[in-house]
Amino acid sequence: MNTLDLLQVMLFSPAQLAAAICLAVLFALFVAGNIVLFYYLRNRGVRKLCTHQLQDKRNALLEQLEILRAGGFVSVEAGDEEDEDEDILVVDDEDDDEDDESAPQPQNYFGVVDKEEVDETMDAEILTVAKTSAEARAKLGFASSEYDQKRYYVRYSLGFDAKLRLSGDEVKERYQALMNEISQYKGVKVKSSYRQQRIYKGRKTLGLIVFCGKTLCIALALNPAEYENTKYRGIDKSDKKRYQKTPMLIKLTSTRRLEYAKFLLVQLADLNTIVLEENPEQVVLDVAMQTREQLFVDGKLQIIVLGEVPDSVPAEAEDDEEIDVDETDEDTTPETSELTQYNRSYTARVIQADDELKARYSELKNHILEYLGVHNHITWKREAFYTEKRKCVATFAVRGKTLCLFLSVSASRFDGTKYKVEDRTQQVRNAKMPTMFRIKSDRSTKYAKEMLDIVLAENGAVINADYKPVNYRPVYRSTENLIRNGYIRVKTTTVTQSAEESVKYSKARAKVAATTAAPKKTVSSKKKTADKEPTAKAKESE
Repeated sequence: MNTLDLLQVMLFSPAQLAAAICLAVLFALFVAGNIVLFYYLRNRGVRKLCTHQLQDKRNALLEQLEILRAGGFVSVEAGDEEDEDEDILVVDDEDDDEDDESAPQPQNYFGVVDKEEVDETMDAEILTVAKTSAEARAKLGFASSEYDQKRYYVRYSLGFDAKLRLSGDEVKERYQALMNEISQYKGVKVKSSYRQQRIYKGRKTLGLIVFCGKTLCIALALNPAEYENTKYRGIDKSDKKRYQKTPMLIKLTSTRRLEYAKFLLVQLADLNTIVLEENPEQVVLDVAMQTREQLFVDGKLQIIVLGEVPDSVPAEAEDDEEIDVDETDEDTTPETSELTQYNRSYTARVIQADDELKARYSELKNHILEYLGVHNHITWKREAFYTEKRKCVATFAVRGKTLCLFLSVSASRFDGTKYKVEDRTQQVRNAKMPTMFRIKSDRSTKYAKEMLDIVLAENGAVINADYKPVNYRPVYRSTENLIRNGYIRVKTTTVTQSAEESVKYSKARAKVAATTAAPKKTVSSKKKTADKEPTAKAKESE
């Protein structure tokens, strides 16, 4: 049967069938158009709602900023003491700019570094195995009794949560306020990892919360160039792989900077059509202080073992740093005395040094940075200087009240010269910085410059003719201020003494008190002459 016969048998004629098909297509188009219109109107309503909400939020933040500029206070009680433009030294536990979150994290936070690989810039401390908890010893592999009498040079590498828990109250308050701000946006979540916290909605990354050294920062998915000439300008991190999606970094160093970050979050929400929650809940965070051992056991920091401490290093001089001891409780009995130890950072030592040390420090630092491509990095105990090839060529440290220069060349390099250097090769932490030179006078400052010229020239560094010297002499700050800002660590210990030791303690304490109360008096030359004259006359009479 051919096609024509089939059409004759059908109930509808070809014209009626074609008309039915056309009507079906038109109906489908009508339904699809209504669906598209519905979604368009819905998104338009959401966008209008988002615009109104964010505009109100923006106005409220602008009012808070005006209050701050007028000298008032807002809900977050934090001072504006640490503005990022302030000319002070900054202590970093580590440089987080080079960290890549996509890189795999080590499964166990323990590593052994050979003596040849130890860098002077690594903030080494001494870990006494006998004083370490059983859990930490087991995780480090020191559970056996053969390690009871051993000590090791270690370095602590802190994760995000560890840095947050060990930070000051002001940093924790700003972090709490930031998390409460983020919780107001619908659908926005925060995911924690070892190095950072990621702010996202769906699959899109909106920002990162990180620590740069000890500074709490937030990196947002905004174009830094759009805010370059405004007060909301941040640091452009687009050249770093870690910040490819969030190139605009804001340092939350004060309440005002926190309000700037909140304002930029509003701009970010506006760009991504994110509405506010109708009834946002306050976030309750557990950021209580924990010891480094507890953080290590919980996997929130890494302990890197650099090498074993030789027996020649006495227990009381383990730190190779001066720890100031202050007696805080005058009423305690000699049997139980409470002592406070101040562990001063390199920055604190420079800030509280005398004017002569600051002047020499500023002069030498300008001399080093005068070379092209040389940059510095400050850790807890020292300041390191690197060439373009990321090679550490020199470091500064403060020993007592003396500025010391460490060089990457062997001490034998200056044998038989006028440069009186000290060989520190036996110390593990100075394996790459074996030469130490103490700077105590203008002549030693001149010698230090000459040695720096030799070392930098051997590393191919060239002087920048357009370099302009900068004043690197920091303003003096009180001990209380430095403790509050994290540049001095305080540790209080209770010392129990025997009866015999108590007697010695009392005598020593009385002697110190007498020395403090009655300083030595100098005898003038006139008085000495007067005392000698009777003797001379007596001789003449004889």
